[in-house]
Amino acid sequence: MIRRLSELTREPLRNVRGGTGEVSSVDYLRNGEMAGVLNLTRYTLEPGASVGDHPHPKSEDLYLILEGSGTGILNGETFPVEAGDMFLVKAGGSHGLSNGSQEPLTFLRILTRQG
Repeated sequence: MIRRLSELTREPLRNVRGGTGEVSSVDYLRNGEMAGVLNLTRYTLEPGASVGDHPHPKSEDLYLILEGSGTGILNGETFPVEAGDMFLVKAGGSHGLSNGSQEPLTFLRILTRQG
């Protein structure tokens, strides 16, 4: 399987998971295309946008920051993130991400089944 960014559809989203502002998403993988992976998506948070803090009762979710900087939330703890950083919420935890900078924040999200 080969996927090229130029061939994928960019989806504009607003108020993702109770967050604020505009987010764009590009799905590279969807449920059933790779064992154990529910979704592989590239997201871009515009300045001031966020993905609201939300629970993961039965899945794990990894965020890998590709460009920009912001504030991550993991199980109620906030911390700065920048390009190259990664954080992972395990099943039963919660997380979110906000972009308080003046530049876009782009990250790769991998959502997997528990276990």
